[in-house]
This record gives sequence, structure tokens and C-alpha cells, in this order.
Amino acid sequence: MSDEFAWEFEGQDDAKAEIRAAVRYLLVGVAGTSRAEIVGEIIEIVRQVANGLPPGPPDPLDDLPGG
Repeated sequence: MSDEFAWEFEGQDDAKAEIRAAVRYLLVGVAGTSRAEIVGEIIEIVRQVANGLPPGPPDPLDDLPGG
């Protein structure tokens, strides 16, 4: 996972569209509790960014198939 910044947005609406696309991508084929867990992770990422915190440590489960 890369936390590199690529500021190639045409404005706020474009940035929001990218966020929506990323969320849809993360939720494709996911249902129930897993979906809620992913949304919780997304919310935590947004909180970290809003508070100016550095990204957390990588999640070792991200390297598993389907992770």
C-alpha cells in the first residue's frame, strides 16, 4: 500500500469522485459485517488525515489474498 500523494485533481468535486470510486472498489463483493468493518477502517483513515496524524502501521492481513 502506498500513501504517496498524487495531487492530480481538477478540484474538490473531482477529489470527492475519486474517494467515492475508491470506496466502491473496496466494497465490491463484500457484504454484512465485513462491509461494516471496511467502512469503519475508512472512517478511521479519514479521522487520522483530519487530525494530521501519520498513517498507521501496515495491516499484515492486507497481504493475504482478498485482504
